[in-house]
Amino acid sequence: MSMDNRTTPRSRGLAQIILAVSPADGLVAVPLGEQYPWANTALQLTPGFERRLDGTYALRDVDTAAPILRTLADTARRHRVHLFGGPRTYLGDYAAALGAGLPGEWTVKVEVYAHPVWQEDLVPLLWDAGELIDCVEHSRIPYAAQLTNGAGIELLLLERPGSAHEYLLGAFASGTFDDNYADPHAPTSVVLPSDTAHAAGLVTSTFLPEYEQAVHERLLAAVEAAHGRLEELHATWTAIQQSGRYSDGIRLDPATLGRTEQQYLEEGSVEWRRLRPHAAALLSRMRSVAGAEDSASLDRLHQLLHPDAASSTWPAPASSPAALPPGTAETLRRWRTDAPALLRQAHAARPVGPASTARPALPAGGKAASSIPGRAPRSR
Repeated sequence: MSMDNRTTPRSRGLAQIILAVSPADGLVAVPLGEQYPWANTALQLTPGFERRLDGTYALRDVDTAAPILRTLADTARRHRVHLFGGPRTYLGDYAAALGAGLPGEWTVKVEVYAHPVWQEDLVPLLWDAGELIDCVEHSRIPYAAQLTNGAGIELLLLERPGSAHEYLLGAFASGTFDDNYADPHAPTSVVLPSDTAHAAGLVTSTFLPEYEQAVHERLLAAVEAAHGRLEELHATWTAIQQSGRYSDGIRLDPATLGRTEQQYLEEGSVEWRRLRPHAAALLSRMRSVAGAEDSASLDRLHQLLHPDAASSTWPAPASSPAALPPGTAETLRRWRTDAPALLRQAHAARPVGPASTARPALPAGGKAASSIPGRAPRSR
């Protein structure tokens, strides 16, 4: 049986099967293509292949592989399915070995993008200023591995297109952000070698520190911007109260003062709801500080952001901040009083390095995920 080079399957048929050797599971088969159900059918009709939950198939008894592969080749030909293979170890095994070499506990999940448009679901979720986002947008990515550490870091690993031995690793956005495409603070994905020990060293010493720097910078920028808008709202409302006139000079009707105040509080409440998760995440990255004034302010902010916490000790727990406490005016006043301490300490803790400088934005034009019957848009 002959198999085409599996680095260029896009133009070689509407139904394909990629075969990869797995030290853990024998031989792994991945059905792909716009007509991927035919690839599934070919595998289901070939005795010896077991379907797995992630959509791949495994042939665990490699000693009996030769006749089974001949049967698969005949069945695939009848169903117009192209077979691809190569010397590269199955991505799931590489990802597991990589995760084992990283600090902390990491879980690995392989996700198959059988239909070509499925990979577009990744575009709005990725947070990258390097090669990875470009590959996801413009190259065929048949599958990828997601690595998560349970502490808010989610990474994406894929085989580098055009290379038989290299891999790409990048990040999904940190939890409090949704609009990630072309974000100027995004870290840069890293090219990894086939040796997982060397790769884990690169990720530990280079990529993860840069990722943490990028998260800090992005949170700080978001909190500063939102705090500035709240200060502007407060200044406008204070000027109206003191002058009895709107900002355009029109005299304020005393009968409408209550309604004007309500408008200020509603706008402030909207801004607070946007700010709160970023502020909580930024505060959770701080450590105890010297100086009673800032320490007390940060402790009060912890109570404001997590009023149900059993202790005033921070960093905050992993759960999401509580809902807006009763009394919007008092909440905004408490934030305005203590926020400068958070911003001051966040600047003092600002990492030094490439990620502390905003990167040029990528070209605009992120794709919307396409809808394919039987495939729900991917969500995190």
